Amino acid sequence: MANPTESTTHLNHTDEAKEEAFNYALQLASSSVLPMALKTAMDLGIFEIIAKAGPPGTKLSASQIVAELPARNPDAALMLDRILRLLACHEVLGCSVDAAGLERSYSLNPVSQYFVQNQDGVSLCPLMALMQDKVFFQSW
Repeated sequence: MANPTESTTHLNHTDEAKEEAFNYALQLASSSVLPMALKTAMDLGIFEIIAKAGPPGTKLSASQIVAELPARNPDAALMLDRILRLLACHEVLGCSVDAAGLERSYSLNPVSQYFVQNQDGVSLCPLMALMQDKVFFQSW
């Protein structure tokens, strides 16, 4: 039989990790390059595309993501990859490189989950849109 103290400790660590991820997501939503890259990814539906691609941990390359967008620019994958790398550097997305070191793949992580609609249709995207809105932004 499991020790009740161990179970409680495990739950507290899980709750703390979720709270830490949520606090970081709020910091990202309220902080110019990083928030603008985040807004661009949000506007393009990048987080939703990755979330709908498969189970948690699913990884997509910039080319695979661009294939889901109505992009016509032949350099769209390269341009998107730059945005995704920035987000990965700030731990908004997970990033891994293939064995040849030629292509990066991106996945959602605990922070980016807050920018994907949950089962109730709630995410931090509306807050991000408000914080980066021209009228709101120019008031500063």
